Amino acid sequence: MVTWKVVLVVIGIAALAMAVGMWLGYQYVSEKEDISPEGGHAPSDRTAPRYDQPLVSSPVLATVLIG
Repeated sequence: MVTWKVVLVVIGIAALAMAVGMWLGYQYVSEKEDISPEGGHAPSDRTAPRYDQPLVSSPVLATVLIG
């Protein structure tokens, strides 16, 4: 049977490995100069006419519902 000390050591090693991996990932990402603070998010254009159209037209919906 595995003792609680062995489990504690394994959990400690896993936590240390995760911390080192997160630190290395942060260092890798912070060295990149082309990353914008917005994360590359471009605002959407909600003024386009396609947003004014309903998803389903009324006659089609009535035909489907009435059957």
